[in-house]
Amino acid sequence: MVPFRLENPGEIPAFSNFMRETSDKHQMQFYDRSTDTHQELTSLAAGNENVPLNDRTVNIGAQHGDDFSFGAGNLGMPTDQIVIGFNGEDLKAAHAFADFAVEKLSTRWNVKEVASGKGAFPLTNCD
Repeated sequence: MVPFRLENPGEIPAFSNFMRETSDKHQMQFYDRSTDTHQELTSLAAGNENVPLNDRTVNIGAQHGDDFSFGAGNLGMPTDQIVIGFNGEDLKAAHAFADFAVEKLSTRWNVKEVASGKGAFPLTNCD
C-alpha cells in the first residue's frame, strides 16, 4: 500500500484521470465508483455517526484480468489523502505495475510506502 496527499481535494479529478491513463497504457479495465460510493456512504451515515464520510469520496481501481490490479480510495482518510493497494496473481506483473505506478505518482505527489502487513493511517506530516 502507498498513501499520499494531494495538494487539495480539487486535485481528485487530476488523480483519477492520471490513474485512468495509467490503466489504459497497461490495458487494464478501469472503474470509478466514487459517486456511487459517496451516495451509499451518505445514506449509511444518516443513521450511523461512525460511517466515515468525506466531502469527496474516491473509490477507483483497475484490473488486467487476474494478472494485476489496483484499488485506490480515501475512505477513512482525510479527503485529500489517497491510499493505493496493488494486487494480482501474476506477482511479477503486479510488482512491475506497482513500481511503474508509484514511480509515476512520485513525479507529482509525495508517495509513502507502507510496510508489508501494516495498515495505512492518515498522514500527519505530508511534506
